[in-house]
Amino acid sequence: MAVAVQEAVRDGAPSAAPPADGVPAPSRRRWGPRRGLETLLVYLVMPVGLLALWQIASDLGWISAYLLPPPSRAATGFWEIATDGTLWLHVKASLFRSIAGFLIATSIAVPLGVLVGWSPLFRRLSHITLLLLIPIPITAWISIAIVWFGIGDASAVFLVALGAAVPILINTIHGVEWVEPIYIEAARMLGTGPRQILWRIVLPAALPNIFTGLRLGLRNSWAGLVVAEMIGAKSGVGYLIWDARLMMRSDLVIVGMMMVGVLGLVSDQTMSWLGHRLLRWHEGLSRND
Repeated sequence: MAVAVQEAVRDGAPSAAPPADGVPAPSRRRWGPRRGLETLLVYLVMPVGLLALWQIASDLGWISAYLLPPPSRAATGFWEIATDGTLWLHVKASLFRSIAGFLIATSIAVPLGVLVGWSPLFRRLSHITLLLLIPIPITAWISIAIVWFGIGDASAVFLVALGAAVPILINTIHGVEWVEPIYIEAARMLGTGPRQILWRIVLPAALPNIFTGLRLGLRNSWAGLVVAEMIGAKSGVGYLIWDARLMMRSDLVIVGMMMVGVLGLVSDQTMSWLGHRLLRWHEGLSRND
């Protein structure tokens, strides 16, 4: 009987024998269309409820429509600038600057973080410099960015890259530093050289932290982008918000804010999806994240 059960398990067939402790084995969670629809509905409960309360409070006069226009008025403003193409021109400009700044930040912060985390000498040399530069907020760089690059894409991309680079750099450094020393020592005992240890052990082990930094950097890039476009650009969602404020169009201000939220959400979930696909082996990545 035991041999038959072992053969059935080996061949992938379910065993009829109950577990030894009498507790049934947990079934694997199914992620079919119905499950996905239920999850989506749960996620939509709060935002839809908040919009409904917002609309009701505005209709009852509890909230001034001048100071905070109701969702219905914001939807009208959205339709106005979406149909004439104005909104999509601003979205296109913001997407270009966000992607360009994020790619520049990644190409600089990841190699620099690996170097700082891997080389004790470079870590000591750069320690004070990083401690001085990292706390400086993006807004403090706006004047210098405009002086260096003028008003336009270059200054906005520069500020986006600065905002995204900080979390990418910090998480990359920590990811390299926190690799279990026993793995490195075991590789050295087997005669593995420093370069192979870095590429085959340290970097794969640091990838989860690096991806966390990339995701945080992408979030920061949108915050930096809005600030940059409000002052140092003539297009983009941030400029749309600033221009709407000058025209006393609070409905378009709400539309711009919502577009930033939607674009940030889409980019964040895209990065999360990419991380789950590339780092399936890492148990620290939550499926529900």
